[in-house]
Amino acid sequence: MKLVSFLFIFLSTFINLYGFQKVNKNIDVAKDSSSLRSNDKIVLDTDWNFYWNQLLTPESVKSATIYKQVSLQNWTNFTLNNQKSLPSLGFATYTKTVTIPSDRVASSLYIPKIYAASKLWINGEFISEIGVVGTNRKETLHRRFSQIIPLNTNESTFEIVLQVANFYHSKGGITEPLVIAPTKQLFDKKTKRIVADMIFIGCLGFIGVFFLFFYLWYWSKDQAVLHFAIMCIALSYMALSDRYAPFTHLFENANWLLLTRIEYVALFLGGSAASLFFNDIYKKFRHAMYAKIIKISFWTLTSLAIILPAPYFTYLLMPFLVLMLLNLTYVAFIIIKVIFIKKSESILLLISMLLGSAIFIIHIFFFIDENDFAIIFVNFGYVVAFLLLSMLLMNRFSISFKQLEISKELALKQKKEISLQSKKLSQANLKLEENLLLLENYNTELDDFNHIVSHDLKSPLVSVYSLASFIEEDLKDNLDDNTKYHLKLLKDVVSKMESLINGLLAYSKAAKGNKVKAFFSIHQLLNKVSSVVDNQHKSSILLPEKDVDIYANETELSHVFQNLISNAIKHNDKEKAIIKIDVKEIAEGYLFSVTDNGPGIEEKYHDKIFKIFSQLKINEDVESTGIGLAIVKKIITQNKGEITIDSDKGKGLTISFTWKI
Repeated sequence: MKLVSFLFIFLSTFINLYGFQKVNKNIDVAKDSSSLRSNDKIVLDTDWNFYWNQLLTPESVKSATIYKQVSLQNWTNFTLNNQKSLPSLGFATYTKTVTIPSDRVASSLYIPKIYAASKLWINGEFISEIGVVGTNRKETLHRRFSQIIPLNTNESTFEIVLQVANFYHSKGGITEPLVIAPTKQLFDKKTKRIVADMIFIGCLGFIGVFFLFFYLWYWSKDQAVLHFAIMCIALSYMALSDRYAPFTHLFENANWLLLTRIEYVALFLGGSAASLFFNDIYKKFRHAMYAKIIKISFWTLTSLAIILPAPYFTYLLMPFLVLMLLNLTYVAFIIIKVIFIKKSESILLLISMLLGSAIFIIHIFFFIDENDFAIIFVNFGYVVAFLLLSMLLMNRFSISFKQLEISKELALKQKKEISLQSKKLSQANLKLEENLLLLENYNTELDDFNHIVSHDLKSPLVSVYSLASFIEEDLKDNLDDNTKYHLKLLKDVVSKMESLINGLLAYSKAAKGNKVKAFFSIHQLLNKVSSVVDNQHKSSILLPEKDVDIYANETELSHVFQNLISNAIKHNDKEKAIIKIDVKEIAEGYLFSVTDNGPGIEEKYHDKIFKIFSQLKINEDVESTGIGLAIVKKIITQNKGEITIDSDKGKGLTISFTWKI
C-alpha cells in the first residue's frame, strides 16, 4: 500500500506540473493573421472541398465540380443529393487552400493516420503516397502512417490536394484534422510520443514475455499467469501495430486486410485473457457461468473477425467495447464484494483497476493534444497498473510456493514414516519367516509323531489284542465266567484305545494334503457318503430338492458330511433316523445344513461338542472317541467357514455351516 501510494503521488505531481498547462494555441487562419509562433498551431478541420468518387490531381481540380464543403470526419456522415449517406468503401479527393503568415517560424504540415491509402500534393508538387491509391480493391494497397511534411518557408499560401481510397475499413476518408504547426514542436511531440510508446510497448511486452516463459517453464499450475501474459502481449502488439505498423515495413506487399484482422483478433484475445485472468483470481466468488459466457462471447467475436468480409468485421469494435464495459462493471462489483471479506489480493486488484481507469479517463478527456509530456506520464501510469497486477501474481505465486514447500516437508515426513514402517514391516516379515520355519518344524515333528502313533503305539495294542484272543481260544474250556469277562474287558479297552489313536491321526491330518478344488454335484457326493454310512439303508437320508454344482475340495466336504450324517444315525434314539440335507448358494460360498430327528442337545452343550475328546452320554450303547465333530469344525474353519447348532433337548438337531469358495 505504501508503494502504491508513492507511485500515485509521484504520477499526480508530474501531471500537475505538466499535464494541465495548455501550451498550444489554435489559430483561426481566417481571423488571425499574426505570426505563427513556436507554441501555436493551425487546425485544418473545416471548409474542405470534397469530390466523391473522383481521384483529382492539382491540374484536374480546377475543372472539377465540388461535391460539397465538409469538415474532416467519417465520410459516411456525408449525404448524396438524394439524401443517402455515402458508403464507407470508395474513393474521393479533398482540397483546401491555406494562407499562413510569412513571418513565421519553420513550419510543417502534420497529416494523421488515415484508415485508407492516400496521395498528397502541395502547391501542385507531388509530396508522398501512403500505400497505393486506386479506384477498386484490386488496385488499392492500404497503408496507415502519419506524416510530418515541412512547408516551404518562402511561401505563405498552400493548395493541398489529398486523394483517399478505402476498400477495407468502416471508417471512410480522413477522420482527424490536419495541423500546421512549428516543425520543432511537431518533431518534439513525435519524439515524446515515441518515448511514451517505448515505455508502454516495451514494459508490457517484457512483462508479457516474462510471465509467458515463467508459466511455460516454471509455474504452469496457475492459469492466471498465462492469461495475464497473453493480455500484456496482445496489448503491446496492438499499440505497436497501431502506432508503427511494423509488418507493413517488413513486408511491403503484405495484405492490409490480413494485418487488420490480426489486430482485431489480438484485441479480442487480450480482452478474453483479461476476463479469464479475473476469473482465475476469483474462481470462488464469480458466477459459475461467468467463464463460459466470456469464452463464448470473445470466441464469437474472434471467429467473426476472421470470417466476415471487409468492412463488416471492423464494426465489431463497438460490441467489444460494450462487452468490456459490462465486464468491468461486474468485475468491480465482485472485487468490492470480496474486499468486505478481507481478501488482501482484492484490494491490490481494485487499486490497479481504479488507477488504470483514472489514467484512462484522464487520457481521454484531458490530455488529447493538450500537452506533449502528458502522454508519457499516462503510459507510465498504465505500466504502474500492470506492475501492480504483476505484484498480485507474484504474491499468489509466493503463497502457492509456501504451500508447496509445506507439502514437500509433509511428504518428506511421510516418506520417513513410511521408511520406518517399512523397516518394521521387514522385521515383522523376518519374524514371520522364522515362525513359518518353526511351524514347518512343528509339522515335521507332528508327522513324526503320527508315524510313531500309527506304528510304534498301534503295534503293541495289536499284539495285546491278539494275545488276549489266543488265551481266550486256548483256555476257553478251563476259564470261569469272571476270567472270560476280564479278557473281554481287556479286548474292549484295547479296541477303544485303537479308536482313539485312529481319531488322533485323523484330527492331525484334517485340512491337510490335497487342496485342489473342482466342480461336482452335491447329489452325487451325498449319494456316495450315504452308501458308506448307511449301506443297509436303515435310515432315511433326504437330499436337497435342487441339485447344485459345488466348487470346493470334494474330499474335505465329503469327510464333513460323512461325520455329520454318521453322528446323526449313530446317536439317533428313534426307530428310524430321518436326516434332511439342504444347500443354498450365498455370497462368496455356500450354506449347508444337516437336520435329524434325534434326541437333540441342550443349548449349554452346543459349544462343548466341538472340543476334542468331548463326549455327551446321550446313548450309553454308542461308543465315541469325541474327535469326529472336532475334525468337522477344523475342516470348516480351514475353509473360512462357520458352524452353528440349532437344537433343544428332545426336539432334534440342525447343524449348519458355511463354506467359502
